Amino acid sequence: MRFKYFDLVRYGKFTDRRLEFPQARRDFHMVVGPNEAGKSTLRQAVSDLLFGFPVRTPLDFLHPKNEMRLGAWLEHAGESLEFHRTKGNKNTLRDMDNTPLPDTVLDPYLGTATGIFFDKMFGLDHPRLVQGGNDMLKAQDDVGQVLFQAAAGVASLGRVYEALQAEAALLWAPKKSKDRQWYVAQTQLDEANAALKAVTVRTREWAEAHKQVQDSQDAAHALREQHMQLLARRTKLERIRRLAPKATELAESENSLQALGPVTELPVDALAMLSKAELELARAEQRLAIHGLEEGRLKQALADIHIDDALLALAADIESLEALRHRYGMHAQNIERYQGEAASLWKDATDAALQLGWPVPEQGLTADATQVESVLSAMQERLPALPVRRHIKQLLSDHSGLVQAVQNSAKAMLSRQAEIDTVKARLAALPVIHPQPALRVTLEQAIALGNPETAADKASAVVNKAQAELEHAMAGLGVAGKTVAELIALRVPSVPALSRLTAQRQELQADLKMAQTRHNELTGAVQEKELAILQYKQLHHPITRNDVLQVREQRDQAWGAIYSGEVTLAVGAQVFEQSLGRADQLADARLDNVQEAAELQNRQHQLENEMQRRDHAQVLCLAQAAKLQEFEAHWTELCQGLGLPAMSLEQLADWLAQKDRVLSAASSLASAQRDQGGLAARHAQLVSDLRQALQAAGLAVDEASSLSALRMQASDYVSEAEKAKVLRTALSDQLSEAQPILAALEQAADSTQERLDSWSRDWALALERAGLPADTEIAVVQGALALMEVVAEKLQLIRQRRVEHIDVMRSELDGFAAMAGRLARALYGGEPVGDAAQISHDLSARLLSARQAQKQAADVGQELAHVQSQLRLAHEAIQLAGASLQPLMQQAGVAEKDQLRPAIVCSDRHRELAQAIASVQAELLKDGDGYTREQIQAEIDEADLAQLAAELDALHADINFATAEQTRVAVELADAVRRLDGISGTDAAARAESQRQEALSGMADAAERYVKVFTAARLLRWSIDRYREEKQGPMLARAGAVFSQLTLGSFERLAVDFDRDPMVLEGLRADGAKVGIGGLSDGTRDQLYLALRLAALELHLGQAAPLPFIADDLFINYDDARARAGLQALAALSEQTQVIFLSHHDHLADVARSVFGAEMNVLML
Repeated sequence: MRFKYFDLVRYGKFTDRRLEFPQARRDFHMVVGPNEAGKSTLRQAVSDLLFGFPVRTPLDFLHPKNEMRLGAWLEHAGESLEFHRTKGNKNTLRDMDNTPLPDTVLDPYLGTATGIFFDKMFGLDHPRLVQGGNDMLKAQDDVGQVLFQAAAGVASLGRVYEALQAEAALLWAPKKSKDRQWYVAQTQLDEANAALKAVTVRTREWAEAHKQVQDSQDAAHALREQHMQLLARRTKLERIRRLAPKATELAESENSLQALGPVTELPVDALAMLSKAELELARAEQRLAIHGLEEGRLKQALADIHIDDALLALAADIESLEALRHRYGMHAQNIERYQGEAASLWKDATDAALQLGWPVPEQGLTADATQVESVLSAMQERLPALPVRRHIKQLLSDHSGLVQAVQNSAKAMLSRQAEIDTVKARLAALPVIHPQPALRVTLEQAIALGNPETAADKASAVVNKAQAELEHAMAGLGVAGKTVAELIALRVPSVPALSRLTAQRQELQADLKMAQTRHNELTGAVQEKELAILQYKQLHHPITRNDVLQVREQRDQAWGAIYSGEVTLAVGAQVFEQSLGRADQLADARLDNVQEAAELQNRQHQLENEMQRRDHAQVLCLAQAAKLQEFEAHWTELCQGLGLPAMSLEQLADWLAQKDRVLSAASSLASAQRDQGGLAARHAQLVSDLRQALQAAGLAVDEASSLSALRMQASDYVSEAEKAKVLRTALSDQLSEAQPILAALEQAADSTQERLDSWSRDWALALERAGLPADTEIAVVQGALALMEVVAEKLQLIRQRRVEHIDVMRSELDGFAAMAGRLARALYGGEPVGDAAQISHDLSARLLSARQAQKQAADVGQELAHVQSQLRLAHEAIQLAGASLQPLMQQAGVAEKDQLRPAIVCSDRHRELAQAIASVQAELLKDGDGYTREQIQAEIDEADLAQLAAELDALHADINFATAEQTRVAVELADAVRRLDGISGTDAAARAESQRQEALSGMADAAERYVKVFTAARLLRWSIDRYREEKQGPMLARAGAVFSQLTLGSFERLAVDFDRDPMVLEGLRADGAKVGIGGLSDGTRDQLYLALRLAALELHLGQAAPLPFIADDLFINYDDARARAGLQALAALSEQTQVIFLSHHDHLADVARSVFGAEMNVLML
């Protein structure tokens, strides 16, 4: 069975989402989406569609439970089914017309699979993969348990088996214990029997006691009636006393409200609004006076500040000079220190040279630079070359290893020869069993047939179902009077042609939508560019070349007027000076803001490019719309030419699909009838062939044996042969692997000896190149090498001190002095006075003063701007306060602000009275016990309020007396009842019998549960052992191949250690090394579990109907190479059943295409 498509109609976060799964040779489909995209939801949806929604589901957060719906198109063995499943208690399967379908409609597609079996066998995610690997680690000492739980997808079988045994021990065991449930219940039974024997039954006369109880009950009833009457009277008097003041208050409030007359109602907060406005006016006027004085003071302070602009222009150079002064301050002392270090290093080098017997120059490092360089070069020439020294060190390092390798090679050859002799002895002792091929073929055919009776019933059900489906499909087609042959001859567009037309129309619509989207995006981009340019101009105010040319022209005109004599020097000098300063200032500002000007030009160019692309996108929109109109006209002409009724392209697709379902149902009916006819003949032939094959193998066969009995007998025989074959193959493999290893060890021993001889020759040659005698001891050579390294190291350090430190510091000091002189000449106008450090210190002090003046001017300007903004806010507050009172004055009908307050007071008084009246009325209704105001007033009028208190006191006394009498009679009645109960006996015997029955029930429950638990543990152990016996050979062979593929050849195959009890599963590397499950890494153990699951699934698919395999993020921790290997393993599985792979890594799509090809189906969530 496979999905052609899957509909998430109303499920979880999805609404009307369809996932298409087209047929391919390798039925593999990849669904990619980020986290929280709905991949786990899709996996749960598959199970809910095939096996029904659970009673409670967390996926109803968007759609109500009664609206949840899933759909799919299933394909299997040439048959197909389109259906929906809804959330409900019955009739949850529906066809595409929402007609209920029987619950058995999915049986031909699902077979005997259940929801739990499908989830464990055909579903695998990363957490379950990791859990499976961990469970294999816990069960590593039992190969049967490892195979069974990996194949069945059942995790933690060991814990289940141990839990069953532990529970059985707590229920019953031959040895008595107080903690076991059976013996606890037995103790309770003994105690109940003893209590039952101790209970005796008593009987006496009770007529007198019974009459006394009846008299007390009658007296109690009479007293209750009297007490109720007194309580009713007290309630009425209390109501009158409680409500009389409120009724008086209500009348007074109503009279006061009438006395006010008509009143204009103003807002509740009118008085607060008036007070707030008056307060705002006073505050604003005060702020206006204060901030006016502060504005004048700040303007005068800003005019008194002087800023040295020339010094600030060179601020960066002055700061750099000062930083260099601090950085180079210790250079003179450091130069002397490094010279001393070089002299010390030279002494160490000469001491080592003297120990080597080399001549040492008399002059040291105190001479001039040329002589020092000559001395260092002479010492360097005495040293052997660095490759020679390194070669001698390497030879010293290799010597001990070569000697040890020769000894190890000899030991390894002896050990491998002993292992080969042991394996040969075990092979000679194995028996040889060869089942005939005819027996294997007949057995496979019998297994494939399944249960004969079930197969016959299923064939009959398939025929009936096919006939019903054909009738249902003909009814859904809506073509009355036509036969199947007429439908076949009907000339209609083919499905591929219709698909091409649909795809062409969808492509045109998508192109038009894409063009419109592109045009809208480009239009928005143009608007964003224009706004960005406007905001950039407002923010940076870039100065262009035209601005500079304009002020320069004004400067030249002022100078020309002075030069030509149009104006005198006294008059024109000030104008010319201002124009000159303005021109220089703009030129400097343009140089400083050249980056902003360039950025503005760049943004304008980008705007022009975006406008050109927008115009081009608009032309594409018009062209795509014309193509879509042309396609619609062509489709109308095509329908008329084929003689089809006028219908849309989408409607024709549904009609053709229904027609194909009719033809498919007819074909299925004919095929089912042929299969039913041939099933009986096939069953009889298999019985005959299997009996003959068993007899040919020398086995005794009962002539009356059924096909099931013959099949089990043949399976046991073949299983025994497979066990012997697997063990022989394993031993042969060990022998084949050990013999080449022995030969390799012999070659390695020879090679090691040759390497030792070669070392001796290289050693003599290396000593000669180093200038050492050939017979020099190894220890002496090591000492000489150490002294040579000391000389080389000291010479290197001397050169490093001279080149990297002393010369560099002298160069930096010269550069610092040059920079200080340049800055002093630029600011003082002459040659500098003093050294460079003093110049740097003076300039830094002047720069600090100039910056403080600049900061002071900025702070005063900022404070002035703040004061001016406060003045504007004060004026605005005065205007707002006056405007806020205008609505109230208009509503109150007054012209002056002083007239508004009395009107507000009158309105508030009217509101208070109305609220008081409403409150009292509500209290009357609340406390009036359901009486109306008129009824309450009538009771008050009838009552004598002056005598009300005395009447209530007397009534309280009567009620208290009646209560005391009731209490007395109740005590007497309780005593009489207690005496009567005592005479009638107790229930001690009943309680004892009840405890006895409870104990018997506990013993029965413990026995029943013990039988179930003990049987379950035995069945689980038997299932594990039988699965190992039947599936171990073929499953391990296939799992080993998959495991080798997943580990990229790191492991060659899987093997079983038959010498251990129970047998242990191990991984075999290419070099013959065996690694148990406990020795595998976490990732490799997960790959082993995946290999076993895939192998078990392939074996299952060979015996049962295929179902889709759902893989959820299996390769989350794999690199690309191992992920590709895992996908190749899934590719082999996809040739047997549909594989749907879920992942949130989009880069795996490219890896999957390299395995399945570019045409692989990828769905994005």
